Amino acid sequence: MDPVGTLLSIAHVLNRANTLYTSCKAAPEEIRLAADHIHTLALVLEGVKADLAKNRHSFVYQNTHIATTRIQDLKQHIGHCDASLKRMEALVNKYMGWKKNGGVGLWERYKWSTEGKKEIAECKADLVLCTNMLDMFLSKVGLNVLWKIESMMEVVMKRFDALELVQSHAQAQQTETMRPRNGSNVGHLLVVSLIISRMRMVLTRYRRRKMGKKPGPTKPTNTGPGPRRPKPVTRVSSGFAPSQVRNKMLESYASTIANASITTPKKPQRARTPSPDFYFDRGSTKANMDVFPKPVRRSSSMQRLLGTINAQTQNRKPQTEHYECWRVGSGKVAFGAKLPMQYVSHKRGQMQLRKMAAVFKEASQFDARALNEQDARVKAILKEKNGRERNKGTHRKWYLVAGRVIKRDCGRSGMVSVDRAMVILVRR
Repeated sequence: MDPVGTLLSIAHVLNRANTLYTSCKAAPEEIRLAADHIHTLALVLEGVKADLAKNRHSFVYQNTHIATTRIQDLKQHIGHCDASLKRMEALVNKYMGWKKNGGVGLWERYKWSTEGKKEIAECKADLVLCTNMLDMFLSKVGLNVLWKIESMMEVVMKRFDALELVQSHAQAQQTETMRPRNGSNVGHLLVVSLIISRMRMVLTRYRRRKMGKKPGPTKPTNTGPGPRRPKPVTRVSSGFAPSQVRNKMLESYASTIANASITTPKKPQRARTPSPDFYFDRGSTKANMDVFPKPVRRSSSMQRLLGTINAQTQNRKPQTEHYECWRVGSGKVAFGAKLPMQYVSHKRGQMQLRKMAAVFKEASQFDARALNEQDARVKAILKEKNGRERNKGTHRKWYLVAGRVIKRDCGRSGMVSVDRAMVILVRR
């Protein structure tokens, strides 16, 4: 694979993804919902461009057999991403053409027709599928970025929820003398706490290493007879370089996850009830009072009671559902023998897995690529997962949420055919 051609092809597909992402924002709601998936695909493609195409030490610039196989796989994934983007681009151009000619009503009729629903659902499903397949390929070489940022954002959002719960509990215990805090510095405190915890962890590791070393000159350990352990003379650079474009895309992706997360509603602030003599005649004797009549304050006990009730209603129940994504493969030899099932886990955030399941469910109503619980691959993975739950005694069970067939791979020799599918499971 030519590195220059690789760079040009990835840049071309990435440019198409960015252009399509901008176009989807001005499209109707049915297409605008696919903008998040296009943004995710653009982020993965930017990682391929920065870590593989521009990295002189990556397998793209190597001539080994393993590198050749990986290059062929990367070609296929880039081709699938380009095909899915072209399909979504054709759908957006169809809407833009009708809008330009004043035929918005044609789009309204098209999106409610069976053909329109099928095309929209399949376009989004193909985008999700090719994005996850490319991310799974990058995870083999340790370059998966989506899981790292999604898992980090889940931890941060959990801490935010805990801080909001503490803040609501503190508001429930307010009295007349306590001042409510309107401009809270919770965000700054959270960032500072994360930095301090990171620094403490690094300092603890450094101290442990220093304590393990004894004072005085170190003695060589390989002075005895026999072969010596080879020591590296120089260090080889990994070739990774910082990318400002990807950093901006990561920040945008993190903000999208944070904005899409469910936030706890704030306690409504009710107006205080004024006293009966609030509206008085300034010409009367009451106008000569030294103290201006103030609104009647509610009792502190009533404030604590209302605050406790609101805190209990705002407190969300912990999520008992856990989603997982798996790639299942069933192989068959040319002369009829079946091979054992193969399962590969694909790590993604819980919110992203729910969105993927919704897209696959919508597409399953119109095509035959959807999987159900009667499929042999689904039965096999559910049997194994539920067997582990029974052995652990957790009294929980795994169910199929959605599944979609990827492709049938016959290999280079054609002697073994493998049917691959992606399934999303939930544990309740």
